[in-house]
Amino acid sequence: MESCRNVLIEFVYREANAQIQSLGSGIKHKYNIDEVIAYALNRLPPMFTSTDVGLQVKRQECAALQENITKVTRQALIAVRRDPLRQPQPLADIELANAPYALLGIQDLLDCKNLMWCDVPKVLENLLESAIAKYNSGNLSPSTSKYGALGRRQGNAQMYLSRSSQKQTVLSIPNETKQKEYATYMLESNHLVHSLERLVIRMAQNRAQSFQPTELKFIRLEDVLAKTLNRLPPLYATSEKGINHLRHYAQMNIGSEVAIIVHESMLEVRKENYGRIEPLMFSKIRHEREQTTIKVSKLLSKEVKWQNMPEVISQSLDLARTGKICWQRSQPKPNVS
Repeated sequence: MESCRNVLIEFVYREANAQIQSLGSGIKHKYNIDEVIAYALNRLPPMFTSTDVGLQVKRQECAALQENITKVTRQALIAVRRDPLRQPQPLADIELANAPYALLGIQDLLDCKNLMWCDVPKVLENLLESAIAKYNSGNLSPSTSKYGALGRRQGNAQMYLSRSSQKQTVLSIPNETKQKEYATYMLESNHLVHSLERLVIRMAQNRAQSFQPTELKFIRLEDVLAKTLNRLPPLYATSEKGINHLRHYAQMNIGSEVAIIVHESMLEVRKENYGRIEPLMFSKIRHEREQTTIKVSKLLSKEVKWQNMPEVISQSLDLARTGKICWQRSQPKPNVS
């Protein structure tokens, strides 16, 4: 979930990356950093939070665990070294579906690695205009791109055009603080998930029906998720087999306990939020994402959400490549002789 995060991920990622980079060039490729992170997180205490204030508190707590983080990460490198004969089936897109992962897909589609939510509408419009201009000039390649639901390239798909000159003039220039915040935000797009997150969310949504509407405004799903997962064992997975195994383990061993903890967490959140509701984690980025959704919907004259934005962008670019104007143009139409 966009505003509920195990703060340990950024600490373990930093440590895992440093340890892998310190290895010889002939060994580095034998490690999947997501598997290293998942192994370490499953052996460290959970540090979930859902607010900006909680993020700072948890970061201090994680810093105090640095020695243990280093040791566990070293153990992970020994345990998860890649077996060339083992080809685990990756997690399905539905397991990875969250706003940072959607933005990663959009970055891939628009061929812009560091794209932020606020840049998406302008970059998209420029690409649409470039695609239609190439079609009109007769220089567009007839090959058709194929993309997955969340922007993953498939086969030998070619990008629409080179954007090296556009990146310098279109993208916003964020300050260092915002760059670091986005770097942390995008860690959630990694290919690892907590196997109980979706279960907890579903339980909380069902349990919400037993609360009065006047109470529900004090019970945010992000807060409930953070409190619940902090009281459950960390169960991270990076493959379909792994997540199925962990979910079966949870069902057999802690299924009834999860339901009780979810309800207790909802009561605690309601009580705490009666006093004051703290801003959600990444509240500024969430606002950017919401504004981008509105702008892209207006640009393409259709309802767009972050969940379907990569697919809609891919379809719109394909239409532009075939000469169809599928957006509300804000730039002057190019002269066609």
